[in-house]
Amino acid sequence: MEKRWNERKQIQINAMINSTETLISGKTDNIGMGGMYLKIAPGINIRSQHTISVSLSDGDNTVTFKSKIIRIDNDGLALKFSDYSPAMLGMLRKLLMDEVDTLARLH
Repeated sequence: MEKRWNERKQIQINAMINSTETLISGKTDNIGMGGMYLKIAPGINIRSQHTISVSLSDGDNTVTFKSKIIRIDNDGLALKFSDYSPAMLGMLRKLLMDEVDTLARLH
C-alpha cells in the first residue's frame, strides 16, 4: 500500500550520505517533497534508527538534507526529510517544479 503524501519524481543526482557511522556515496532514484530514495552499493552497513545528512548538488548549490532512514533494502535507502531549511525547500522546488529535463540539466 502506498503511504506517500507527495508525488515522487524520477531524478538521478549524485549524493553524499553522512551518518555517525560512515560517509557513503550514492545516487538518488526519486525525490519528492517528503523524502527520497537513494541507491547505494550493496553490503554497506548503515542502521535504520540513525538520522543522516544527504548532500545534493544541482550544479549551482549544494544543500544538505536532514533525513531519517525509514527503510533499507537490497538496492538502497528510503528517506524521510526532517528539519526543512529554506535552502532545502528551494532546491526541492527547483528539482520538482522545473519543466526542463532534470536528468540532462543536473549531470
